[in-house]
Amino acid sequence: MTDHTEVLALQQRVQALEAEVQTAQQAARVLFAEAPTPYLLLGAQGRIRDVNAVACGLLDRAPQALLERPLAQFLTPASQGSLDTLLAQAARSGLRHWGEVQVLQPDDTPLDVLLEVNAQAAADQPWQFRVVLTEITAYKRAHAQLLDEVADQQGRIEAHATRMRLLNQELGQVMKVFLKELHLPLARALNFLALARRMGQESPVGGSPLAAAEQAVQQLLALAASIERYLRMRDMRIRLHTVNLNTVLQEVLKKLQPSLLDRDVRITADPLPTVQADARALFLILDEYLANAVKFTKQREQARIHVVVQEQDGEYFIGVQDNGAGFNMRQKDKLFQLFGRLHSSQTFEGTGVGLMTVSRCCQRFGARAWAEGKVDQGATFWFAWPKVPRVLD
Repeated sequence: MTDHTEVLALQQRVQALEAEVQTAQQAARVLFAEAPTPYLLLGAQGRIRDVNAVACGLLDRAPQALLERPLAQFLTPASQGSLDTLLAQAARSGLRHWGEVQVLQPDDTPLDVLLEVNAQAAADQPWQFRVVLTEITAYKRAHAQLLDEVADQQGRIEAHATRMRLLNQELGQVMKVFLKELHLPLARALNFLALARRMGQESPVGGSPLAAAEQAVQQLLALAASIERYLRMRDMRIRLHTVNLNTVLQEVLKKLQPSLLDRDVRITADPLPTVQADARALFLILDEYLANAVKFTKQREQARIHVVVQEQDGEYFIGVQDNGAGFNMRQKDKLFQLFGRLHSSQTFEGTGVGLMTVSRCCQRFGARAWAEGKVDQGATFWFAWPKVPRVLD
């Protein structure tokens, strides 16, 4: 009797559990059917086992037109392979996978859809896949439009850059022709003024009109020469090779010899490094710096100029120190600007183009130029040369 009672109780518990399972299944079924997100359940072969109302609306088909049919049947041919790959990846890893496909609506209009696939498997049962669908047609259209706009803008930028480059080349050519044509009449004017001054027995210095005119023409010739040098530097085709700075310095000193006559000028230097560079660029920089040092020490009875080197992690700091006129550090940014003179041309001759040429030359190699000084206590003009130069146009 007792055994019979226990069996009945066990049967009742089993029935209660079955009822609970059925209730849970029905609740899950309702949640699936009424979910606001498009859902599909696919079998192991990618056939649609179940579909909710929102998914039917997205696919624009009734449930009976979808159930037990392969999802691939409703995709464009190009997307069918993508679906197979996505299902295989999800089954192999057991993880969620995402991929884009195109769904064909009944009128064959493609619809861009993002699929989220989650593989599920129970013991002794084949794989099935829960698929979440998200329409991304508007997003894809907006993205394509944005790409088109970016491409169009990029095209305009490139066209503008090309036009600016051509205008820049044209301006450079005009400047070269202008300077070439200007040089001959200026030279003739200078010769005429010198001859007229000699015939009139006027002093080459002082306040005479002929001497002042001659000096003005000389300044114009110097300015033309400086601009020509800048244009040559700008158009220089750079060739990187190993350059011994000591050799470059010796060449610069040979060029400076005429300006050292009748003066007490002592030029010394630290041992200079061997670097990767274009020798013409380093010659231009050292020539300008040393010529400046010679010029701004002309009021010293004993001029002292020293080339100093400081090795850093990725570059060399190379400076030209002098005991000349110096400058106010509050005006240091003006030095490397076009016509950025800090001293009167009556005291120190110059065009205000040389240091700008140095700065632009350094920039073409990823180098830097700057200066330090104190009024009447000398100055140091530096350039930092990278151990691995970055050649820029």
